[in-house]
Amino acid sequence: MFSLRLICPTHMAQYVVADLWEEGTSGIHELECEASECRNATELIAAFETEPEQANARGRGLLARFAEWNPRWDQEDPTEWAVKTKASWPALEVGETWFVVPPWNDDPTPRKRRRLVQNPGLACGTGDHPCTQMALAALEATVRPGDRVADIGSGSGILAIASLAMGARLAAGVDPDDTVVASARENLALNGMAGEAEPLLLVTGSADCLRSEAFDVIVANISSTVILMLSEDLLRITRPGGWVVLTGFNREEGRAFDGIVEAEDVEELGDWCCLRGRKRRR
Repeated sequence: MFSLRLICPTHMAQYVVADLWEEGTSGIHELECEASECRNATELIAAFETEPEQANARGRGLLARFAEWNPRWDQEDPTEWAVKTKASWPALEVGETWFVVPPWNDDPTPRKRRRLVQNPGLACGTGDHPCTQMALAALEATVRPGDRVADIGSGSGILAIASLAMGARLAAGVDPDDTVVASARENLALNGMAGEAEPLLLVTGSADCLRSEAFDVIVANISSTVILMLSEDLLRITRPGGWVVLTGFNREEGRAFDGIVEAEDVEELGDWCCLRGRKRRR
C-alpha cells in the first residue's frame, strides 16, 4: 500500500478530495495541518492499493497530477494504515438527530439520536465535512414523512439515507460516477435498508435524468459552479413551493443563488455555507 500526502488550502480541500476519489484512492485521512507555514491549510493523506512493481509509475503520475499541493508519495504498512484509519474516524454527533459512525464503531447510540453508519473508505460524504454536517441538519428541519427527496451528487449516499431514516418514501441519489453509486448501495446495506422495496433509487447521472416536479425536497452538496450549471434542472425537478438545500460553497459564492431560491435559512460553519429555501413559485 502507498499513500499520497498533500497540503492544500482548507477552502480547496473538498475539491482536492473529489479529485483523489476520481484517481481511485481507497481511503483518505483529512487532518488540520499543524506546521507553522500551514495556516488555514489541510493535510490530505490518500491511500492507493498499488502493486510494488507499478508503484513508481503510479507515484509519478499522481505527483504530476497534484503537483501544486506539495505532494509526497510514500509506502505504508497496511496494518498501521488500518489502525490510523479507525483512529481518525471517531463517532460524530451531528445536528439534533444524528450519530454518525463508521461500521467498526460499537459506541452506544446516545439517547434521542439516530445511528447513521457510513464507511469512510467508500466515497465522498462521511459526515465529517462541515458541508455534510450542515446539510444533515438542514434536512432535519425539512424532510417530512412521505416526502420524495433527490440528492444530486450523492457520493456516499449519506444525505439520501438520512432522508429515508426521517420517513421519506423515496430518496433518489444521482451521481455521475458509477463506482460511487455502488458505494452508496453498500452504505444502504450498512444501515439495514437493503432489501426494502427500492426506497433508495440510485442512478448514475445527473439531475437531467429525473422527472419534472417529482420531488418535495432536493439537496445538492457540490460546488457553487456545478450548482449554477445544474440550476435549471434542480428547479425543474422540484415541485412548486418545494424545498431546496444547497451547500458546498462559501457565503460570498452563495450570493449567486439569491435569485434562484427564496432563502429561509443560511447557516455557516467555518468557511462553508448552507442555504435552505423554497423554490420560487412562478
